[in-house]
Amino acid sequence: MSRLVLSILFMVVTSFGALAQTKSYVSSHNRIHALVVSVGPESRVELRSATGAVLRRKDFTSSDQSHGETVSHAEWSADGRFFVFTTGSSGGHQPWHAATYFYSVGRNRFYSVDSIVGVILSDFALDGNVLSTTRMGVNADDPKPVTLSLNRWR
Repeated sequence: MSRLVLSILFMVVTSFGALAQTKSYVSSHNRIHALVVSVGPESRVELRSATGAVLRRKDFTSSDQSHGETVSHAEWSADGRFFVFTTGSSGGHQPWHAATYFYSVGRNRFYSVDSIVGVILSDFALDGNVLSTTRMGVNADDPKPVTLSLNRWR
């Protein structure tokens, strides 16, 4: 019985540690909360309903096959339909690369902007549901401006 109590206590204590390192972003309609959870120098992104139920999660912590990433910039679109964020390598690899993702509330899915338009080189700006950034051209010294309407992924 005491082993069970110790296990529960351990889970509670470690959960509070993770919460202390969590940044919350609330959608404009207050129905969805995006949480960026710091796990050491790396991040995990969770989308939760107003009641706290996990809708979707994306883990950027290290695995045996890859280095981890940390969220550097995140924000909701003005209408609360999209949560957009940029990550960078926690190990300092590819400092020129600003991997960019967005979550679509309507589709309950994450998308990689890199997969849609090519390797992203700069932080993003949002104007309504329009994301502006810079992608790699033929090489890293050849940046190309990108404007992407997120409405396609409602």
